[in-house]
Amino acid sequence: MAVGLRSNDALLRSYLGKAYFEEKRGPLDSQQFDIAKQLDPNDPTAYLYSGIAKQTENQPVKAARDLEKSVALNDNRAAYRGRLLLDKDRAARGTSLARAYKNMDFSRLGINESTQSLTYDPANASAHRFLSDSYVNVRRREISRVSELLQAQMMQDVNINPVQPSVSSTNLNIVTAGGPASAGFNEFTPLFERNKTQINMSGFGGNNDTHGGEAVVTSVQDNYSISAGAFHYFTDGFRDNNDLRHKIYNLYGQAAVTPAINLQAEVRHRDSKNGDIPMNFDQDDFSENFKRNFKETTTRVGARFSPSPSSNLLLSFIYSDREEDQSDGSSVVVPIPFPPFSFTNTSSTTADIKEKAYQPELQYIHEGNGYNVTAGGAYARVDQNFKAASTTVFTPPVFPAPPGGTTKDKPDIKDARGYVYGNLNMPVPVTWTLGFSYQDYDEDAFDKTRANPKLGVQWDVSDTLRIRGAWFQVIKPALASNRTLEPTQVAGFNQFFDDSNGTKSTRFGGALDWRVAQTVSLGVEGTRRDIDTPEFIQAGGSVRAKFDEQDEWFHRAYAYWTPVDHWSVSAEAIYDKYESDKPVDFDQPQEVKTISFPVRVQYFHPAGYFGGVGVSYVDQDVDRSSLSTLSDGDENFTVTDLAVGYRLPKRAGIISLSVQNLFDKEFDYQDDSFREFQDEPSVGPYIPDRSILARVSLNF
Repeated sequence: MAVGLRSNDALLRSYLGKAYFEEKRGPLDSQQFDIAKQLDPNDPTAYLYSGIAKQTENQPVKAARDLEKSVALNDNRAAYRGRLLLDKDRAARGTSLARAYKNMDFSRLGINESTQSLTYDPANASAHRFLSDSYVNVRRREISRVSELLQAQMMQDVNINPVQPSVSSTNLNIVTAGGPASAGFNEFTPLFERNKTQINMSGFGGNNDTHGGEAVVTSVQDNYSISAGAFHYFTDGFRDNNDLRHKIYNLYGQAAVTPAINLQAEVRHRDSKNGDIPMNFDQDDFSENFKRNFKETTTRVGARFSPSPSSNLLLSFIYSDREEDQSDGSSVVVPIPFPPFSFTNTSSTTADIKEKAYQPELQYIHEGNGYNVTAGGAYARVDQNFKAASTTVFTPPVFPAPPGGTTKDKPDIKDARGYVYGNLNMPVPVTWTLGFSYQDYDEDAFDKTRANPKLGVQWDVSDTLRIRGAWFQVIKPALASNRTLEPTQVAGFNQFFDDSNGTKSTRFGGALDWRVAQTVSLGVEGTRRDIDTPEFIQAGGSVRAKFDEQDEWFHRAYAYWTPVDHWSVSAEAIYDKYESDKPVDFDQPQEVKTISFPVRVQYFHPAGYFGGVGVSYVDQDVDRSSLSTLSDGDENFTVTDLAVGYRLPKRAGIISLSVQNLFDKEFDYQDDSFREFQDEPSVGPYIPDRSILARVSLNF
């Protein structure tokens, strides 16, 4: 009886501390959490709230230790909580722990905790949101990032969590430093939901005429919430014609019609302009005249029906309307020595693309004791109008100009797919993921129907050692606004890369994650992808598809260390190899091999100050066809990044200054633009120019 009274008193102390935390009355909140730990050392509640509080007080190392303790104590509730509730508890704790890992730049641990949380509880909105945040600035994960954001929005209850326009769009190509310097607005989300209006805003400025800002106003009133935001970004870039402009606006509303029915709607508009921003190994391999204008308006409506705590039915409909125009041109003076004479060859090309996409989706999630099932279906229709024109002019007109050309095409896409994924604990230390999708992809140039099996396994050999493996097949679906409700990962391995529509791929791999001691974590991961990418060829007045066979190997080893309470050290070794059999485009690389060794050391002071320095060694080898007009070769370089900042008291915001490529190192580098979205290239993460960015984020 006495034990029960002490346990109840411990819970009361935890909730009192939680209330003090919401009122920003530190250190009263920490005092209550400490008392609760003493009253009942086996209750995970106080450790959970204490860890969240320490995270917001610029103590991520201590926060991680409290949250890890909360996870370890979770199963102590088995005497009076069912397995389903225990899994949900563990998922919530893992999500909070992942945020602490992210601030320490322990990116792999953060992703592991998020994906493990989704294995236990696929309806956990916080885990979806954090996995989305973890993919920010991770190469070739834009589809997965915004898909996880969509799933988080569909699963969340009415809340004050802001919807940032800057994280709702894909491939904005804003390269920023990691750690606390890049904290998002949801860093300041409260523990209690209550009627209130919240304003989050940030402003930034740096060299190369880089400047902009973002503001979001969010309000919760009873069963309704609304969020409105705007994001502007401008930069001239590090070289000629490397400019980039973004204007993005977002309006989001949500209503809990009944405890079981939740409705939401969202409208987003994007207006972007840029020059030639990809890096093709040699810095001089770019067009001085290329220009791209891009506009997109996306409307989304969603509904969630939750008849019980173990069942959720989701319905989503997305409509996107996008327009894009590109132009490029060159002017070459050609001398003729006999007799002395010269003429100018001027050529130009233009392309206008209009696209309307419709995407309804339905998904059902059922969770039971030791298992869960996610099943759904989606249909996408993409109507495209494409027009391209080319002209050539000689000045003076001493030579007849070759005939110009205009092509028009309307490659409509119809894509229907259905899927089912199941996670099963059998035996308890082992979680099996079994899945299956069936897809009918129909584009004018080709039609592909295929069944795609999915298999994953996660084995907790002990409390400190986990082994993972997966094998699955995917056809890159046509997506409105690049997002879907279908699960993005299997056993922690991402399955949706930023490939061209219709790309067929098979990925398999294995990983080992080992907690050597409380302060040291080690891990290795190795994967391979076999890829068939469609390339479209104009032949005899018609368009046909030819598949380019490609292979990708991606291997990673990591080591994370927290030597003392205020320091974190992360180190990785990454091997990334791309190989193409016979590229249809001669400028496409035949092989790109990149080896990198990033190391980062960070310091966190309880008074709010933080700083970090990162050093990355990169060795790259690029091979192209002898017919290519672009350069190839090999290069190795080392770049140093620096970040300092201050976390304002009472969770009021963060001030930071980051410098990337501190010593202004020049180098050649091939980015991933050649193997990503055809019309949305991705740049970085290494820029051969010093980049300075000062940022202020405020929370009211």
